[in-house]
Amino acid sequence: MNRRDLLLLRTTPKARVVELSCQRLYMQYLDLRRTAAATAQDIRQDYWLGEPEPEYAGRDAQELFDDIASQLREADVFRITGRDWLCDEELVKEVERLTRDFAARGGRVEESTS
Repeated sequence: MNRRDLLLLRTTPKARVVELSCQRLYMQYLDLRRTAAATAQDIRQDYWLGEPEPEYAGRDAQELFDDIASQLREADVFRITGRDWLCDEELVKEVERLTRDFAARGGRVEESTS
């Protein structure tokens, strides 16, 4: 128990909330897809004057969803905002999977339109 809970006479700990903004998720997802589609061939070879081709070690969409799932393992409440941003079929499936898995573990799912 922390000092603030003691002074406010709270006997139950606060719920751990993970908030997922579907707008931000959509933007990150588009950025990851665009980055994955870009190849080293898009850069003119003579520009580098003999330098080795660049290697891009960015993360992919699956790693993004795995990061969200790992955050949800330690949460009590999963708050989803702006679900209308989910216009890609893969995004919809992944968010539904995350929601279903979280609820199956006994977590509370809240949805907000803002």
